This record gives sequence, C-alpha cells and structure tokens, in this order.
Amino acid sequence: MDGNKANAQQIFAVEPEAVGQRLDRYLVARLTEISRSGVQQLIDEGAILVNGRARKPGYALRANDTVEVLQATVPTPPQEVLPLPVALDILYEDDDLLVLNKPAGMVVHPAPGHYEDTLVNALVARYPQLQDAEGDMRPGIVHRLDKDTSGLLIVAKNRPTQALLVEMMKQRAIIKRYLALVEGNIALDKGSIDAPIGRDPRNRQLMAITATGSRDAVTHFRVLKRFARHTLVLAQLETGRTHQIRVHFKAIGHPIAGDPTYGSGRRISHHIQLGRQFLHASQLQFEHPRTGEQLLLEAPLPADLQNILENEKAL
Repeated sequence: MDGNKANAQQIFAVEPEAVGQRLDRYLVARLTEISRSGVQQLIDEGAILVNGRARKPGYALRANDTVEVLQATVPTPPQEVLPLPVALDILYEDDDLLVLNKPAGMVVHPAPGHYEDTLVNALVARYPQLQDAEGDMRPGIVHRLDKDTSGLLIVAKNRPTQALLVEMMKQRAIIKRYLALVEGNIALDKGSIDAPIGRDPRNRQLMAITATGSRDAVTHFRVLKRFARHTLVLAQLETGRTHQIRVHFKAIGHPIAGDPTYGSGRRISHHIQLGRQFLHASQLQFEHPRTGEQLLLEAPLPADLQNILENEKAL
C-alpha cells in the first residue's frame, strides 16, 4: 500500500543562521506537518535534494545551499498488517508459540519504509488469526533482531502467551546466545561487558555507551576460535538492549566484523567482503510458559557466514 502522496514541491534557500545545521533538523523545523521519522523517511527515499543531489540526514548545510522537497508528505501507514506469503523457517511450533530462524535482510515488524515486507507480514499470511482488530502492527512479537542479523526468534500465537513471554524477557528467564566474528584478537578466553546503553547524543539514530538516558546492559562472551586478525565468540545476553552486542564489542575495541555502522565496514580482508555484520542468534533456551517444558533451540550458521569461516587464511 503506497498511501496518499502529494506531488507538490517546496524549495528552501538555506539562511545564514542555518549554515552548519543538520539537514534532518533543518527540515523538521520547516516541514511542521511531518514527524521527525517522516522526514527521515523522505530523506531515505531520495525525496529530499540538496543542490540537486540526495544527501544523508546528517549532512551539514552550507551557505547558498538549496534544499528541494520533491514529495510533501510521507505515505499513509496501513491500518492493518498486509499479508506477505513467503516461506518461514520454523524450528519449533505448538498451539501457543513458535520459534523460527529469521533470514538476514528481513525487518521484524512494520515501520516507516517497511510496511509490506517484514517478518510480521509473513506471519500474518501464515497465521491470519494473529491479525489484531485493534490495529496492532506487532502481533506475536516478543523480541527483535536487527534487519541484517539472522537467527532465532520466539513468536507468540496468542495474547496470553505473548504477555507471559514478554514478562519472561523482562525477568531474564530466556537465554539468548549469538555467534559473532569480531575484529582483532580478544586476549581473554571469556569475560563480561557491563556498560549502560542509550541513544548516542551526537547521532540519535545510533546507540552508544552513555550515562545519559541509558539502561543497564550486560553481555557475557566466550572465545570459540582465534584467527590471525579476527576472533569467533559465543555471546550471551543478560539484557536485551538495541544493538547491544554491536555496541558492547565496539566499546572493548573489537567491533563485529562486517558491521558498517559500529565497525570498520563490509570489507573484512583484502579478498573478503561481507554483505552484513557477522552476527547470528544461534541458541534460545527457555521454559515453555504453559507446559513448563525446557526448550533448547539451535539454528546453524547460515551459508554466507559459514563460508567466511572456511576461508581461514583470509581471517
């Protein structure tokens, strides 16, 4: 669903007092009918040009810049989740919940820019009963994975189970383990990273270790294998903050290999370039909220990441 879009153009000549201001903040102050996330979406879609060229949200405006708005409104979000009939890799399922293996590149739930191609769209196509009459755009979702992180996710098939699982997450009763290839050689065989995470005060799109507006975050890790310039680790989350593993390993000087946001970028050697960060949610361990059964689910490393490990000489 594209929603309604206006075709009107607006052109702004950057005033002297706005020189040096970020493009997104400049537009938020002028496009008052559009939210901050809506402005972000317009920039991402290339609907904002500076001197005829698309720019990033953090572009610092210069004297004599001309900002052109090609599209005056953002698409109207759908009022219900649109079904997307695609195959799902389900590892466990019963009447209350399922555990699936999310592929890299798939967003978990609808959000600006992704209303039709998310995991939730695929879930609603397979389980129409998940569709919520109240317009919930995240039916069944208990926790999330980043778009480019693959691996295990728990999905509730009814509201009582969802409430129980969410509470279990809060109580840290669900164990989540990840396989990660990090840059450099970690000296310790095992350890813990205990540092609070919040929005990066310099870039609100990113997370960072900060004392301002942050929440406690703890990651435990164990080294599985050392290469010449990289280390394979098994990381276990005690908390589940946004981008937690990526931020924590960056903080100790060993960012996730292939991470363009918190690491050195897609290229991990002269001969190897990753299409995403090397991060895979490999294990989930928890007690079934209704039956009490102890569940341990594992998802093997996807082919794209396994192929990287097999090229040891390049690592």
